[in-house]
Formats: sequence, C-alpha cells, structure tokens
Amino acid sequence: MAPVLPLLLLVGLSRRTADAVAAELAASAEIVRSTPQNLPAHVVGTPGQRRPTVVVLGEAVPAPAGVVHSLRPHPADLVVAVAAVPAAHDKLAVLPLLFSADVVHRVEGGEEARRMPHVVGELLRKLTRRHAHAAAQAAAQRRLSSRTSIGRQLGERLLGQFLAQAPIGVLVLEDDAVIAWNQRAADLLELTEPDSVHQPVTGLFPEEQRAALLRHLTAVGRRDAEPDAVFERVRGDGTSQALRMAVRQVVDIEGHDRVLVLAEDVTDRLHAQRRLAERTSHALLTAEVAAAMTAPGPLDGRLRECVRAATDRLGADRVCVWNLNTRGELDHVVCAADDTEARGTSICERLHRALVEQVVATHRPHLDVPPRTDPHAFGNEGVRGSFAAFPLVSGGELIGVLSLTTRLALPGSVLAVLENIADQIAVGTQQDRLLNRLSEATHALARPLLPPRLPDLSGFDLAARYAPFGQGLQIGGDFYDAFTAPDGRHVLVLGDVCGKGPDAAAVTGLVRHTLWAGAQHTSEPAHVLDLVNTALRRQNAPFCTLVYVVIDTTRTPARLRIAGAGHPAPLLRRASGATAPLETRGALLGVFDTPRHPVTEVDLLPGDTLVLYTDGFTEGAGSLNPREPEDLAAVLAALPPAGAAGLAEHVAAALTDDARRWWGDELRDDLAVLAVTAAW
Repeated sequence: MAPVLPLLLLVGLSRRTADAVAAELAASAEIVRSTPQNLPAHVVGTPGQRRPTVVVLGEAVPAPAGVVHSLRPHPADLVVAVAAVPAAHDKLAVLPLLFSADVVHRVEGGEEARRMPHVVGELLRKLTRRHAHAAAQAAAQRRLSSRTSIGRQLGERLLGQFLAQAPIGVLVLEDDAVIAWNQRAADLLELTEPDSVHQPVTGLFPEEQRAALLRHLTAVGRRDAEPDAVFERVRGDGTSQALRMAVRQVVDIEGHDRVLVLAEDVTDRLHAQRRLAERTSHALLTAEVAAAMTAPGPLDGRLRECVRAATDRLGADRVCVWNLNTRGELDHVVCAADDTEARGTSICERLHRALVEQVVATHRPHLDVPPRTDPHAFGNEGVRGSFAAFPLVSGGELIGVLSLTTRLALPGSVLAVLENIADQIAVGTQQDRLLNRLSEATHALARPLLPPRLPDLSGFDLAARYAPFGQGLQIGGDFYDAFTAPDGRHVLVLGDVCGKGPDAAAVTGLVRHTLWAGAQHTSEPAHVLDLVNTALRRQNAPFCTLVYVVIDTTRTPARLRIAGAGHPAPLLRRASGATAPLETRGALLGVFDTPRHPVTEVDLLPGDTLVLYTDGFTEGAGSLNPREPEDLAAVLAALPPAGAAGLAEHVAAALTDDARRWWGDELRDDLAVLAVTAAW
C-alpha cells in the first residue's frame, strides 16, 4: 500500500509566509489554505487514527489557544505550529500547560516567512516517521493475531528478542499456568525457576482477587472483554502492589494457542489516585458537617446528619456523638451504624461507654488504632478493628465526645479529619446551647412586656399577634396591652419604643406601667399620654410611638376615643368589609415638653373591627418596598365576609401573613397587631 501523503493546513498566515511554505513543501504534502471556521472539516476522525496533518496558525488567528484545543492534537497524526509574535504572547501562554512540545510548536520571533518553512518541514518529517512506525506496529499486531505461519514466525521473534528485554512484564500462559516470563515479570511477581513454572498465575494474588483475574484471562477474544484491568496483591515483604494486566491471544511456532499477559506496575499511580479520592472525600465530609451544624432545625437532627456523613465518607461501622448534660452526666445522643440490625444505644453503652468516659476524665483523645505495616494498604482483610474518640471542646469547655468504630486500620489522615469535624461539631453544639440560653433569657425578659393573656371584654372580641424578628433572640420595642380602667372604660394600647435589647425592654416596661397607673385615675387620653411623656423625659429615655384607644361602653353603639403619638394610623374595618385608616395626629412621646395629642372619636358598630399595628407592617424592610396604611386597608377589605365571632383573630392573622409574604426574607422588624371587634 502506498504511503499516505500528509496534509498541510495553512491558517491565518500572511501571503508572503504562506507562499514560502507552499514553495518549499509542495512535494512533501497536500497543501490547503483554510480559515479557523473551516478547520474542523479537514481534521475529522478519531485522534491517533486520522490522516497525518500539520496545521500552521499565523498571527491573524484571533484565538489560537482555542483553535488548537478544538483540533485535539495527537503525536501520531496531528501537530500544530503557531506563530508566536510578541503581540500574541498572552494568548499563547496557556499552550505549554495544555500540550507537549511534540504536538504544539511555537515559532518565536518576527521573521515568520524565513523560519516557518524550515520548522513546518521538520514537523512533517517527524510526523511521517511516527505515523509509519505506528502503522508497522499495527500490522505486526494483526499478523500476531492471525493464525498463519507468518504470524507464528513474527510472534516467535517478538517473544524471543523484543519481549525478553521489554521494560514491561511479560508472561506466557498455557491455560492458567505460567510457562515463560521475561526479567521484568520475574521482578514484579517474584517468579523463580523452576518453582514458578506451570504454577497458576492466579495463585500469585490473594483469594478475593483470583476469580476476577481468571475471568479476565479467559475473556480474551470476546467482544465484551476488557483490554486491561488492575489487580492487587501483597509482595513477600508485606507491601501491596497494583498491576495492570493486559491479555492477548497468540499462537506459538508450533501452532499452539497461548495467552500473552503484559503486566505493568501501577502501584504509585493507584495510590496517588486513592489519596486524591481520600482527600476529596475528607473535604466533602468537612463541608457536609459544616453545612449540617449551621443549618436550622433541632440539634439532634443536625448531629444525626453529621454522624451519617462521617459513617458514609470514612467507611466506619459506627459513629456516635455523646453529650454532657447540665448535670455533667454523659448522654449517648445520636449514632449512625452501617448495619441496621445493630442499631441502638445498647451496643454503644455496653462496649464503648467506659472508653468515652476515659476521654471525659482526661479531656484527651483515646485512640485504639493498630499499626499499619504497609503504608499502601487499604482495608486489608484480617486487620484488627479500630476505635477512636475525640473530646468535643469549645471555648475551653468540654461538652461531649465524638467516637468512631471501624474494622479497618485508621491512617493518620482519617484521624486528622475526625479531629477537625469534632471541632466543628463542638463549636456548632456550643453555639446551639448559647442560642438556647439567649432565647430563654430573651423570653424571660420579654414576658413581662406583654400581657400574659388578653382580657375578656364583654361585648367585644379581642385578638393579638406578636412576631419578633430574628427567631426571638433579641428583645424588640413593640408592645401592646388591654385592660379595663376603674371608670369602666376599656383601654387598648399598642406602641413601639425606639431601639432593641435590654434598654428598649426597660423603656417598654416603664411605658406600660405608666399607662396602666395613669388610667387608674382617669382613662382620658390627654391625662395618660402626658404622664407617659413626663416619665420618658425624666428618665432621658428614647422616644416612643403608640396609639391609645378608650372604648366608652356607656354609649350605644360603643364610642372609640383614639389618640395617636407619632404612630401609623389605625384601620377601621366596617362590618361590610369597607376599610379605611383613621386620622390620628400627635407628637412622639419623650421628645417635647408639652406635646399635643388630638383625640379622634368614632363609633364602633356591631361587626366593625378596629386594628392597631406597628411600623413593621409598613416599613418591615426599611426603605425596600414600603407600604402605606391604605395598602393595609386594601388587604383587610379584600377578606371574605365573616361573622363577628372570631373576626378579630382572622383579621390579625391575615395582616401578619400578608406582611410575611410581602417582604419574605427581607423582613427585618418585629410585627405586632391588636384587633377588637364589636359583637353583633
């Protein structure tokens, strides 16, 4: 068969350079001038099996690195020459990182027309030689695989001359028995004469590997056969070894079928891959534990996610978390095991409690890890199991123990990641405890700031909703109250003290007490609000906004007397559903010496509802999407008709739910609403 003429593609070259290359190499290759867009049509096929091709990219190609990558260069059939002028250096900097010099060659300097023909000619000659060598090897393999006398003679020459000194291990098998090998195979598999002759090759590998190896050896020639596979064994010195075994069918000089096995030591490569996989798994475990410990929800559920991830990622039999309760006693909290039959705390309590208590007593890890004589061993059978326990310490306080049980020997990398996730679990657990304590303290401080329950007002239905911002971990300034004054009138008040935290709580307590104490003399708005303003001014306390409502039940229908102090206008929803804000204008409390608070009077007819609310409903996300009282009135007006019974609760819930939908995750303020409905 005549040799294939290589293809030379010229892309983006100046006319002078392209003419120079074509003039010198016209007899050596088929020359085609192309564009980057048309290149793929000229280089189709599987890399390594395409027509020998040299591609020359000139300085006019805008993205040479991308073009080279799309060509999929291969030393057997496609190489690239790139003009590397100074202006394109930044674009070409990545090429040496992606491609070796034998497939991508940079032509430096500005004398492109003079140097390019010589460079391209040399690339053509090298590519032609490589292609011819690959063709010869393929032909030899075809002859070796064929059952002709020519194939037998060629096979004899390869076995006798080439394979005997090959740098790769070569075995010749008769069925499963070893009948010949080269020196490299003897070194790899520790073969000796005459002891190893006619010994089964599977006997050189551990019991658990033999069935798979035998299937691999006998599958040669079948369509579903794998060309090679990796098998592991233990050498005489106790170290592990990984061999890539490639199997070929050959015919010897006498016409007998033989199995040719090529054995390559890939121990270092396999261990490097495993170490990379191990580091990746440990990094993912660390990330999963961090995500679990910072996620919302009960602590037990988050700890269960942590121990489950550790069990899966580390191949452990059992991972447990033990906590010290408030009495200093050790509690088994969560456990993840790989066998469902052994689940439960009884095994942990019986086998491991004493070891865990030792960690509690010493505040130091307890490691019962058998030494590993083979640094490359990964889970060999027969290795004594391991137990490791690490104290959970945060801020110098011991809060529990993380324990792990496995049938495997634990390498130092696993112990290091265990110590790391123990720190993460300790910090997360401590934060959860601190948040619980803060929540309890917040609720204890906030409890006196709101009435324990709303009073029963004859002829009226009362409802309130209070939703603190931040999961109730911070005391807000919103408050409400409802009571009956000695003069027989009902008093409703809802307000907001400037600020948050203990200072705001103290001011809220002052305002609520002053409101109640002032109403014991008279419930008149002017009298009560003046007392609150004086109390705030005297204490130099932050200002306060509120709405003060007196329900006069001596009239039929009931008369509402409403005074506002810088607070959002209350809403009056009539029995028909029509809703509108009520005009209330009055100065903030605690700012002026003699503030004015005009009183608005309105009748509360049967089925009517008065709604008081804080500015969280209008400015819950600051300046983002603010709302007006008219917007809230529209929400209440859209509610379906309902009887007076339970209407106050329905209105308060609807307004709160609407505020949460409106701002979603942007909500940054407390929500407090107080509604009263007149009975029919």
